[in-house]
Amino acid sequence: MTFLFSRLSRLAEFIAAMALAAVFVVFLVQIFSRYAAKIAWLMPIPSISNWMSLLEPIGWTVNLISLLWVWIVFFGAAFIVRSRDHVTFDVLYLAMSHKTRRVMAILSAIGLLIAMVYSFPAMWDLVFANRLMELKKIQTLSVPFTGDKIPMKWLFAPYVLLMVSVIARALWQIVYSLRFGAPETAVDAIVSDATGDHS
Repeated sequence: MTFLFSRLSRLAEFIAAMALAAVFVVFLVQIFSRYAAKIAWLMPIPSISNWMSLLEPIGWTVNLISLLWVWIVFFGAAFIVRSRDHVTFDVLYLAMSHKTRRVMAILSAIGLLIAMVYSFPAMWDLVFANRLMELKKIQTLSVPFTGDKIPMKWLFAPYVLLMVSVIARALWQIVYSLRFGAPETAVDAIVSDATGDHS
């Protein structure tokens, strides 16, 4: 099971890295198309210089970068960042005994689970069942194979993916806490590394 989670984690990191690389490449294309005509005189090869002088700024790059960035942020939060790596205010939690921490971990997971499950149908309807989200398109972006404009729902879709991930994590935290006690925090990991206690 650990091997499977490790492989899935590596796959998620690869997908996020490729999306980030795509953002970087598109950003370079955007910069080049914006300034190529102004620096065309620097190019000593006439055919390339003439081509550069005819280039105009490309409009779709800004929208594609925005779309990819939203996907990277929510995809990363859903599948790459571990629960203990998120910013938390845990001074009170860390001051409690392990038994109290276990209860707090279970109650917080139940609260998060209830909030996500309660809001999930409304979010799904808003993003995927809303006709307006299908009709409203990102005007400068098209699907490469069909040429159709990309519906706005795909800008908000990664949040639905994040909700599914949070629900799964909350369920996992409840099961884990019931079986083994409160999950290890970042502070616990630092203390165990410093003392050499990895029990």
